[in-house]
Amino acid sequence: MKRLFIPTLILLFIISLAATAFTALPKEMSVQVDETKLRATPAYYGAVVATVNYAERLIIIDTKGPWVKASLPHGRAAGWLHISALTGKRLAPKAGSKNAPTSVSSGELSAAEKGFTEQIEADYREKNRDVSFSWVDKMERINVTPEQSAAFLREGQVTPELGGEP
Repeated sequence: MKRLFIPTLILLFIISLAATAFTALPKEMSVQVDETKLRATPAYYGAVVATVNYAERLIIIDTKGPWVKASLPHGRAAGWLHISALTGKRLAPKAGSKNAPTSVSSGELSAAEKGFTEQIEADYREKNRDVSFSWVDKMERINVTPEQSAAFLREGQVTPELGGEP
């Protein structure tokens, strides 16, 4: 259970930082990460309804804090995703490939939002060669599933402000 505590705290911190007003969203937006999930509830632990890929256009239905309810064209599926996975720009994948080379993963986008990039990490490591990054490297390899996050919240009797019941 301790393995889930720190990643969950980090997730809750990110959510609180991103909880700003998104009242003037465009009616359509593009997915700006390689791949993300539409979820049944506005929470990372919500059941997955559909998977969407880079440059797909989504129709915006509703917002709830930093979460956006969107549908695929022609009503194929609708669900919630975090605003950080979207952009108002119309994106186009590179011909002959699934994703454009400029696309980023959701993890890279999250790090960039905090002002942390691979280049910054490399520079810091170079300047601080005597610092051990082994625990940071281990934490980066931790994968917490939505089901594990929901179980952690239930067990700790935590009721998130956004996203309803875990």
